[in-house]
This record gives sequence, C-alpha cells and structure tokens, in this order.
Amino acid sequence: MLKRRKANSIESSPNIIFNTHSPHLFNICAEEIFIHFQQGTFMHFIVSIPFDQGLAESIGKKGSEEGIAFYNRKEIDDVIVCLVPTDPDGKYYTVAESMMLADQVVLSTRNMGSNFGEALIAAGLLGKRVIFTNENDVSKFAKGVDYVVADRERVLEAILGYRPDKKAADQGNVVLIDRVFPVKGVGTVALGFVKSGRIRVHDTLLHNSGKSAFVRSIQVQDVDRDEAEAGTRVGLALKGLDYGEIDKGDTLSDRRIEKVEELTAALSMSEIGQEYIVAGRRYTLVSDFIVSEVEVLEFDESKNIVRFGLAKAAALQPGDEFLLLRNGIPRMFARGTVR
Repeated sequence: MLKRRKANSIESSPNIIFNTHSPHLFNICAEEIFIHFQQGTFMHFIVSIPFDQGLAESIGKKGSEEGIAFYNRKEIDDVIVCLVPTDPDGKYYTVAESMMLADQVVLSTRNMGSNFGEALIAAGLLGKRVIFTNENDVSKFAKGVDYVVADRERVLEAILGYRPDKKAADQGNVVLIDRVFPVKGVGTVALGFVKSGRIRVHDTLLHNSGKSAFVRSIQVQDVDRDEAEAGTRVGLALKGLDYGEIDKGDTLSDRRIEKVEELTAALSMSEIGQEYIVAGRRYTLVSDFIVSEVEVLEFDESKNIVRFGLAKAAALQPGDEFLLLRNGIPRMFARGTVR
C-alpha cells in the first residue's frame, strides 16, 4: 500500500513522483481511490491530452469527434472525459480549446519538442495541473507549474487522485455547447459541458438569442439523469429550440448571456517570446468552445488592459477567461480575463 505523504515530503512512489511544491501532495493507490468512493466524493474529470492519442485510448473509449475527440471512461461513479485534438497541426486552436476546458493536462515526455513546450507554457498561464509521463526529466522546465510525474500505465491513477475545487465564479447555471443535432422522436439534442451551477430536467434555459429552451431530459455517459453539476459532460434533449438555431460556442443559461462584438480584458502574458501589442494587431481568441479572430482596438501597456473587436460575436461575460493565439512561438502566449 502506498501511504499518504505530508507536504514537502521528498518520499514518493517509485512509479508516481510528486512535485514537492504542489498543493496536491499525496501518493495514489487503489485503496485510497476506494476511500473516495466510500465517502461519496464522486467527480467528473475533464482531461486534455493534446499530443498523445495512444494515452487517451489507454484510458477511455472513443466517443464523439468534431475537431476534438472525446474519450470516456467510468470508474464506479467517477467519470473521466479525455479531450484529444484530432488535427493539432492544421487546427491548432483545438489545442487551446481542450486546455481551456480541462481541469488537468496530460503531457507525454517522449517528445519534448516545440508542441510540448508551448502546451507547458499555456498550462502555466491557465494554472492547470499537469501530469507528465516519466520518459524524460521535466524538473528543469516545469518550475512554477503544479505537476506530477507518472508511469504511462498509472496516468489514470494520477488523474483520479486529483480532487479539484469545482467551485466556479457565480455565473449561475451555464452549459457550453459544442455540438447540436436532431434526433427523430426526441427533437433537438445538444452536447456540451456544464460550466457552472447545476442543470435539472424540466429547467427552462435561455439561449444567447433570448429564446427559451425546455430541458426534456439529461444524459451523462448515455445514462438518463435528473440533474448534472458543473464539470459534467451532458447531452440535453431540448424543446423550443431548433438545432439550426444553435452553434458551437453558444450557451444555455438561467440568465441570458448576450453575444458581444467588443470586449475589454486584463491580460497575463508569457515571459517567453514576449508580444508587442498595438492597435490594429490581430490574434485568435479561444474561450472554451468559442473561437474568434480579434483586432486590438486599444491597449493600456501600464495595466495590460486591452479592448478587442471580435470578427464573430461571442457569448462572453465578465469573469470568462480565454487564451490568445498568434503566429509566433509560443502560439498560445497570453491568458485574458473579460472585464
């Protein structure tokens, strides 16, 4: 049995090595995971695996795919959803999407090239917990990052051993939509994640257009549920909205979130390959399932406050975060928070 270690202990399992500066300092074993189940601390884990499809295949079964492939696994009442970009070279924004949505990021150290480095920078900007595979030493590169190192065969244990704080900013009940389609005899079905709050059967939610959608049923991992909490991958059967009226990146919420064509945000930028931001510069903004080209309208360098014009109106509200992408390296170079 692997025993729980105290903070700053230098002891570790021979297979899972924990960063001694991490707030999540414990070794994992099946017995400890079972204790979580006994205590009723069931979780939904959203994990980004941007550059190693094989790892995702070893963890879960492939489900839907549209830019990002979803690999799903159920462990008793815990659910793991792994997000894997299907074409990270051609559609690099999907790497940012997967990392924005995830609680944890798994990075293989078999190939520590530019993709690895850029993903590590983005994880640091977003404050994401990182799980490294143990093929190569990462200690020189991961300073300031909350991380663990695990055998490839024990990545699942590392994922399950993390109990993230799911308390989100008070934005009410919000569902992020990534896919919509019609089902004969059911009507409009929307797939997405519960971003905040709790969604229940028979709720009436508001689309960004202002139209109402009645939640006829909720499915989680193909099982009917009465409700779903923040962090849950859901399928919603809706009444009142046609599937053609909903786009990827839209939201359903208890308070209407109107789409905006301009926004003001505070930026936090990487110190590597610093960017000189001036009016007229164009970037790509990625916030969960929202992807839009943006143009800098104003920038206050002393406060790192920027005002953007969006090429495509987006459902963003104060407190929402995004990654900013450019053509240079690292491509994911800044995190923004909408004001």
